[in-house]
Amino acid sequence: MRKLAWTAVVLIACSKPADKPPPTPTPAAEPAATGEQAHHRKHEDRREPVVANAPPLKLEVSVKGEATTWDQAAFDKVAKYTKGSDGEARDVWSLRELAHQLVGPNARVASVTGEDGTKAIDAAAWSDEAKTPLLHTTRRGTLKFRWADASGKWGEAAVKDVTKIEIAP
Repeated sequence: MRKLAWTAVVLIACSKPADKPPPTPTPAAEPAATGEQAHHRKHEDRREPVVANAPPLKLEVSVKGEATTWDQAAFDKVAKYTKGSDGEARDVWSLRELAHQLVGPNARVASVTGEDGTKAIDAAAWSDEAKTPLLHTTRRGTLKFRWADASGKWGEAAVKDVTKIEIAP
């Protein structure tokens, strides 16, 4: 009888509780993505709230090796791009118009630098009237570079958090 009682105790102690789904981690429990992981994660700022105290608009520009800065006053000198958008209210400029009006009629942006690194723009792409190079503000107060087609439809962001452009000599 004792043996039977011990067997019952062992069976009860070793029995597995009913299968429950594993607990789902809360966002706070997930490790923060850093470095390479964060770089490769697609970021859509349109899902973020508008930053109330966004930093002032500022873009470093290199023209023939000379460094200058375009601030909000410089951007205000150029008409905003109105052809198309992704439905969000934001300031959008044709980078081609910015370069032509702020530097000169033959100015050509050779590269755009931001969080994603530097993206070169070849002369053929720059001169292609079927697409427009765009620079627009984000909800976080930064700039993004992308192309729009002839109808004004935006393509994917080519460079995020743009900090610098280089104008070809």
